[in-house]
Amino acid sequence: MLAVVCGLAAFGVVVAGHSQRQQGRAEAPQQARLAHLVESEQAAVGSLQSAAARLRQQLAHAQQSRSRSSALSQQTTAELAGLAVTAGETALQGPGLVVTLDDAPNVPAGSADADAYRIHDTDLQLVVNALFAAGAEAVSVNGNRVSEVTSIRAAGQTIVVDLTPLLPPYRVTAIGADQRRFTRSAVARRFGEWTSEFGLGFDVSARPAVTVPAFVLRAPLAAAAPQPRGG
Repeated sequence: MLAVVCGLAAFGVVVAGHSQRQQGRAEAPQQARLAHLVESEQAAVGSLQSAAARLRQQLAHAQQSRSRSSALSQQTTAELAGLAVTAGETALQGPGLVVTLDDAPNVPAGSADADAYRIHDTDLQLVVNALFAAGAEAVSVNGNRVSEVTSIRAAGQTIVVDLTPLLPPYRVTAIGADQRRFTRSAVARRFGEWTSEFGLGFDVSARPAVTVPAFVLRAPLAAAAPQPRGG
């Protein structure tokens, strides 16, 4: 009887060990597959992390480049806007003076100096220069912007600003001109005397806001060129 029990026990141990080995053999490929899967996923994660790092670096470079480009664009835009104002290519508005000049309404019969009763191109040149000397930042004559290349000249009995013939009265508009400085100028005093002597029209009016149009012609520059930076 004892031998039978021992035999059954030994058989059970053998069966249990066999089952464990069978289970171990069954689990071994699965563990290997899991290990391989883990290694594969780790490699994938590492690859994605490297790619993410490269993209972050590229993004940082792109943002730096855009910032530099944006800053340069803003600076260039500001410089171009300043040059456009200086060159007279932009209409401007601000407080200023309006100086009106006109021929005398009557010329005495038999006068030997009839031209003394008329406004000439040189008169307008003197007034424009005096207004700039009084602080004017932008000047126009009868709506024609005065730029660095503007000519005020006579064509027979007609005054011409650049290519535009003018008719009296002549209105010289000057933004920023100081009224006291202008009226104290030798030119203004001289016109005051001529008004009394010849009846020329001469009026100076301060305005809270005047407009000077843009220079509409192309500046005929042939020899002049922008000076290089730092030159």
